[in-house]
Amino acid sequence: MKRHILKSLLASGVVLYLAGCSSVVNSHRQKIPMMNAYMTGRNGDVEEVVKDKLDEESFGDVVNTGDEIMWRLEAGSINFHLGKFSESIAQFRRVEQLISAYDDRAKISVRDAGAEAGAALSNMNALPYRGYCRDRLALSIFKSIAYLGIGREDSFRAQLKRLRNEQKKVQDDYRAFFDAEKEELRKAKEKNKEVAQNKNPDMSPEQLAADPKNADFARELNNINAVAHKGYGNFLNPMAIFLSGLGSIRDDNFDNARIDFKRLYEAMPNNPMIRRYYVSVLKKTGRDIPAELGNVPPFDFPLERDCVYVVFANGRGAAFQQISIYFPLMTAWPVCEFYPAIFHKLQAAADGKNYDSHLLADMDGVIAQEFKERLPGIITRIILSTAIKEAAYYASLAAANSISDGTARAIALVSVAAAGTAYRVATNTADTRSWELLPKEFQLTQFPMPENRKINIKLQGYADASFAVQIPRDCRSAIVFVSAPSDLNIRCHVFPLKSK
Repeated sequence: MKRHILKSLLASGVVLYLAGCSSVVNSHRQKIPMMNAYMTGRNGDVEEVVKDKLDEESFGDVVNTGDEIMWRLEAGSINFHLGKFSESIAQFRRVEQLISAYDDRAKISVRDAGAEAGAALSNMNALPYRGYCRDRLALSIFKSIAYLGIGREDSFRAQLKRLRNEQKKVQDDYRAFFDAEKEELRKAKEKNKEVAQNKNPDMSPEQLAADPKNADFARELNNINAVAHKGYGNFLNPMAIFLSGLGSIRDDNFDNARIDFKRLYEAMPNNPMIRRYYVSVLKKTGRDIPAELGNVPPFDFPLERDCVYVVFANGRGAAFQQISIYFPLMTAWPVCEFYPAIFHKLQAAADGKNYDSHLLADMDGVIAQEFKERLPGIITRIILSTAIKEAAYYASLAAANSISDGTARAIALVSVAAAGTAYRVATNTADTRSWELLPKEFQLTQFPMPENRKINIKLQGYADASFAVQIPRDCRSAIVFVSAPSDLNIRCHVFPLKSK
């Protein structure tokens, strides 16, 4: 009996190690000091946390664990924010390699089987973090622009040409992912038939929310549903599609640009800026203007040359927090957590004119919509995993109680109860892993290159901030990227476009 308990504990320890430390302390809680530093402008502290996590010689390294992708995404973000674009690109490239390795892995493999077993023994943190759909496109967005930061306009243009295909690939891959997940869950329920029948792992989010003990979940579910309505459907990320369209515009390929801006118009038919872009490219291609856009003026300056595009990465993006849910067992659960933005908009003044930013991509809506679609599978996994652990615990107690020797039986019962309770508490951890160093939204404005190459930027909202930007003389156009997670942490980078 003692040998059996020891083997179980050792196996559990291996599962926890391979899963990364998120299996015991939820990821969001681990990141609180880092995010506090980020929101108060202590970027050096953020950089140190990320470096420590990715240092294989340090105590808390995450390299070769299921958390590596997540932390490399954070590394790519903070290096971009700090203007260390070569390091940012290197981190994003490594993430792409890791994601490709996960995606190319055979559907049935020893490693995947081990991860699924780990999830059943511990929690969903035992499964490797493969990145949300939002993550995969966001890293391409940042990597594309970062190429301009190292003077590689050719790589920037090449990356933009791939963005439309990457958007489609993400959509196709994730549909396949959901289909595969449904099959995995079907097999898990079949393998644990008795547990599945007793605990109903196919409960809907609404059924869970209807339990009076789950008032917190009911409230958070309402918030998620409300924000998810701001998403764009089918994993669409408007920032990625816009950059794809912008690349086509700058290549004078207005037919391709028309396809991208039509998609954006269909996703955001009431967005005044997108309406103007769509009308502008329709006129360039000699296409008919839809009747509902008949009164929309095209831009009165060329978008393909001698232009400034101001991208405003505003606020702190959504994360996941841990709450408790009863079904009737109490277990830890992930839900979206949204943060208000200090600033509402950006205004750029150039050559005596003011240009206001418009919403381009609601990143909270993108992740909330994806999480909502993933939620039924999350519910099934958590309920099944929790029920399996409970069943194993009580089976171990029954086995210990069957020992004939009274003294040995008492020792075995105490050992199983202590070890089982400690393990269930330790692994009652929600999978709150996500890329947290992302903006809440992307806004955009654009205008002709000013004669004096000087732009005055104002950020307006619950707080105000203003600063001047000087465009270098050696570029024809430029992307001005303003990153403002808070009023205490504002960074501005000018990315030159020298070709035209």
